[in-house]
Formats: sequence, structure tokens, C-alpha cells
Amino acid sequence: MTEKRYLAQEGTKFYPVTHRDAVVGLDVANANEDGLMAKGDKVKLDKLQVEPIEGLKFKSPNGSIFVLSVSDDGKPTFTKDG
Repeated sequence: MTEKRYLAQEGTKFYPVTHRDAVVGLDVANANEDGLMAKGDKVKLDKLQVEPIEGLKFKSPNGSIFVLSVSDDGKPTFTKDG
């Protein structure tokens, strides 16, 4: 690993600011290629829903999928998916 190096100006030490595009070999991850994170982690991250969540999927012991949603009056409702 390369040693960290700092710059000094008038006795004050600092690290220069750069951009990820300026670092050779530091790529953004996608579903097919590792980068700043593993491609598998990128796939998981892309599956996360942004709030507010409209429905949560649950799997029953027999493998059936159910969606939990909330009605306009706040009552929870489970609906079989598919």
C-alpha cells in the first residue's frame, strides 16, 4: 500500500482534495462490476425502497409471498402476491 503523503503550506499540513475520477482504478460499482463496493452489494443496495414504503413483502414458511400494506384509515392488510 502506498504511504499517505501530505502537503504543507506555511507550516500547516493538509491533504489535497481530489475527485474519484482522478484516482486510477477506483471505479463506481454496478450490477456487473466491482468498484467502490462489491457488485453483489450494489445489487442489494439497488433493491432497497426509498421511503415512504407502499408495501412490504413477507415470505411464509411454505414459500408463499404476502404484501403488507396500510389502508387510508391506518388498518394493516395482508394480500397474497401473485
